[in-house]
Amino acid sequence: MVYGNDALRRTAAEVLERRRQPILAAYRQRLAAATDDLGGVADLVDSYTTQADVLVRETVVEIGRETTDPLSAPPPTAPAEGVDLHPRECFRAVVALADILLADALEQLCGRPDQGAILALVADALTRTTLTRLLDASSRYAAGLMNEVHQAQIAERSLIARELHDRLGHSLSAAYRNLEAHELAQERHGGDVDRRVVIARESLHDAVGYLRVLIADLRLSQPLGSLDEALANFLSTVETGETRLHTEINGDESWVPPEVLDEVFLVVREALRNAVAHAGARVIHAVVDITPHELRATVVDDGVGFDLAAERDGSGLRAMAERAAAVGGRLAVRAAGRQGVSVELVVPLLAVGAGAGR
Repeated sequence: MVYGNDALRRTAAEVLERRRQPILAAYRQRLAAATDDLGGVADLVDSYTTQADVLVRETVVEIGRETTDPLSAPPPTAPAEGVDLHPRECFRAVVALADILLADALEQLCGRPDQGAILALVADALTRTTLTRLLDASSRYAAGLMNEVHQAQIAERSLIARELHDRLGHSLSAAYRNLEAHELAQERHGGDVDRRVVIARESLHDAVGYLRVLIADLRLSQPLGSLDEALANFLSTVETGETRLHTEINGDESWVPPEVLDEVFLVVREALRNAVAHAGARVIHAVVDITPHELRATVVDDGVGFDLAAERDGSGLRAMAERAAAVGGRLAVRAAGRQGVSVELVVPLLAVGAGAGR
């Protein structure tokens, strides 16, 4: 790491600022002459050159900073509109700019006794600035891909929801109404209703109810807005009997991308629904802890538990695990005899860009 004194920093910054336009002109020429995806298109050349200008200006500022601690570096400015480079192409563009910039600085400083020290200051500032910019580009590219995947999932889930509603939902509802009409007809004629018909009708009623919940889950395409409110709304519809149910959310929900928050809600809701329906618990605790780098949600009950080995491949647990994996998280389920069940969801969060879509 080269620190340099104030005079050297001033000289390095002045040289780079004075040569900024010739450097950008040489960079534009190299882009225009490129035959691959880095150049050859006028709009892209303009956009890349604008980005290079920002990068050179940031390097000038970086040279003049008194501290060289990378943790104290300010965030990069917003990228120019129209540039959406893959991180690999972004790296190639930065390397091309650095090559031109350092060669120009070397030529301008030729013969000076302090040439090496000044050039080292320029190279050091350029390295730190470009690494920050590359990290930002990589984070934005990853966020863009994640958003595309999320939009594809929304479209697919909406299609499945429509098919379930229009085909299966219609058939189940028709069968339920026919069985209900059959029971009424039997009662009007004073006949006994076959118990098997009653059981079939009740089963269809439950199936229609489960199908409606499934369709509502599949159509959950808009951001929740608030995990706390969503859980409260869900709990207001649940019959808990004598079971005491406590929920707690700690941390700032804006740190969590909307698509991640959706999946967290669905996993926590399923865990709560299972606990209420099957655990026979006195108390159920649901806690969500959010930090800038991690979300951790736990649902714990003091109920009867279950055989985890026998239920591991059940559709409910499998769906929860798949939702966790879809957002880069992991699900852990612990069930020890009659000592209750613990469900834990852990999702890593990117500090850079977290909450940007809120």
